[in-house]
Amino acid sequence: MDNAMLSYDDAVKTILHNVRKLAAVEMPLSGCVGQVASENIYADFDLPQSAIASRDGYAVKSQDILEATPANPVFLRIIATARAGRLTKCGLTPRTAIRIMTGAQIPKGADCVVQFEDTDEPPNKNGPGKNNPSDVKICAAMPTGENIWSPGSNVRKGNIILPEGTLLGPVQISAVSSIGRTRAMVIRRPKVAIIDTGDELVRPGGKLTGGKIYSGNSAAVAALVRHYGGVPKITGIARDKETSLLSKIRKAMTADAIVTIGGISKGDYDMVRLALAKIGRVVFPGIQMLPSAAFSVIKRDVAGDGETFIPVFSLSGPPAACLINFETMVRPAILKMLGFTAVDHPSIEATALDSARNKMPMPLAMFTRLQTGGGGYQVGFKITGDRSMQSFMAAANSLVILPEGTNVKAGDRIQVLPLDWRRDQLFL
Repeated sequence: MDNAMLSYDDAVKTILHNVRKLAAVEMPLSGCVGQVASENIYADFDLPQSAIASRDGYAVKSQDILEATPANPVFLRIIATARAGRLTKCGLTPRTAIRIMTGAQIPKGADCVVQFEDTDEPPNKNGPGKNNPSDVKICAAMPTGENIWSPGSNVRKGNIILPEGTLLGPVQISAVSSIGRTRAMVIRRPKVAIIDTGDELVRPGGKLTGGKIYSGNSAAVAALVRHYGGVPKITGIARDKETSLLSKIRKAMTADAIVTIGGISKGDYDMVRLALAKIGRVVFPGIQMLPSAAFSVIKRDVAGDGETFIPVFSLSGPPAACLINFETMVRPAILKMLGFTAVDHPSIEATALDSARNKMPMPLAMFTRLQTGGGGYQVGFKITGDRSMQSFMAAANSLVILPEGTNVKAGDRIQVLPLDWRRDQLFL
């Protein structure tokens, strides 16, 4: 066991050094939201494949409307209608026009599109023209190519439409779908096993007897694993016995990462680090920041794939400490497993609304409340009037790491780590 306590920054670097990007899998495109592309996706045809109208209006020859103005409109005879997905066989001859809808292929002989607003089209029109006009007044001259998307103006054949390493969201899925792809190669989601520890714990819904409490941490950690793109698996409660812990850990070794909760202090029955040291390597037993957390790796032999190492994150048992440990230590590891290259926590500067002091001999991470005001961001340490920790946590939407010996006063400018755990917590 390595007994060296690490600073927070060094701990994160060490964790990321011991965590690997996971393998790629082929997925239906609709299921790839939040995953990272593991290959370049190329367009194998131009988009659009032919010139199409970018506005509703009339396809005309620009030469025919050179003198058109509102005071001196040019009359053209309407010979057909073109709509998206329906080709028209008609071609333009001099002094003719073809009524055309957005996305329709440009008819032969046309070189521009005059939008309806520059014609005598009724301004309150909504839907198909019911009068079937035989001619149209053109009230504006148009240059060649106006209101036309040329072939390949959106995507050129052979161009990269989605680079490797891109996070897939709605816009990226739209781009890939537009070239007919229904599947994509992405970095797979990490499977994270969650082990709650403690003789005092009872599964939610069970019966509480003297001294027992519900194991709410595992559900919260599972929610955060899912929130950051992983696949959680709650394996149950390990009792404060080495045999129970080792059994749970060994069963969890099919996962890509393991999170244990509780049992990492120096009490008589805090067994997590001792148990992990028997089957793996405790990389560091804690961090020089409160609340503390430990990190280990255990080896797993995989047939045909050599040996692999599973990261194990040992989080503190108190709910606030557990969630802070996850956000600061586990979050960056999950993002790296998913293929993210930028895993640093977003940070913004805010004005303190009240005071806070860290008397501890090391940095202290604490929940805070971030808000907008005063022309920027403001952060409060006194979140609620209710002194209960659960109410305090429920109202928090950010973290502040106070260095050792820090004394923050109202009006000071400090760095804040926004949380995106809920929709109303989005500040970036």
